[in-house]
Amino acid sequence: MQLIGGMIMSIKTIRYTATIPLDHVNKLRGLAKKKIIPSVNYAINIAIDMYIKEQKAAEYRLQMEKAGQDKTFLSRTINCADDFSVIDAEVDVKW
Repeated sequence: MQLIGGMIMSIKTIRYTATIPLDHVNKLRGLAKKKIIPSVNYAINIAIDMYIKEQKAAEYRLQMEKAGQDKTFLSRTINCADDFSVIDAEVDVKW
């Protein structure tokens, strides 16, 4: 069991050795000692999760930029938006 984002999760883990600047570790230890974070390991895992999410978002943006240069993709997207415009106009609320 591991605390991730405030929720206890059961995930597979492995031990992995990494080199981390001493200053970073000392700051994390200080935060853990003050009970600001549960542990150094917790903070490292959260940082890794955030980094992975950022990289996936960057990858998605790049894919959308490439798709934006594809005339058939743009045509399908515009046609789809046009197809739903009547239905969208019937809905009063914004998502």
